[in-house]
Amino acid sequence: MAFASDPTTTGLKDLNRPFPASTGDAAGVGLLKWRMQSIDESMVPLTSRPSVFGNETYVSIEYGASSMFDLWNVVISVPLPALHEAPNVRQVDGEWRFDPRNSVLEWSILLIDNSNRSGSMEFVVPPTDSSVFFLISVNFSATNTFSDLKVVNVLPQKGGAPPKFGQRTQ
Repeated sequence: MAFASDPTTTGLKDLNRPFPASTGDAAGVGLLKWRMQSIDESMVPLTSRPSVFGNETYVSIEYGASSMFDLWNVVISVPLPALHEAPNVRQVDGEWRFDPRNSVLEWSILLIDNSNRSGSMEFVVPPTDSSVFFLISVNFSATNTFSDLKVVNVLPQKGGAPPKFGQRTQ
């Protein structure tokens, strides 16, 4: 699907084609995607440093959240090697849970705001290759996004009354 766009309008390039409709599933219809790219490592909000010393692997993970907005229900999921028991968590800002079935350590922070823009967790597991700890997954809720893009109205392509619409920002 191709779209014509300027700073204020997004719509179909071919007006003879019907506009896609949501099928009622949670995904809906994606009309616009935005992402930010940078080689500035200070913009990366999460760092992980696994190190093997003797018969143990020490893992230190730190977050540094932007002051642009607060984050709620943050869950940082770190893959682990197959373990029979939970890793030795030595320090954590927040709570943690070991999921042995999926071999994942979940680090939870209820709210990241001005009182805790940065935090860390340290844990120890038996010696293992550091690639095991990646890809780390991060989920959270926020009231706004980096782009702060909003749909203000929807206009019909061929005239008539404006249709009702809803929007969800993720």
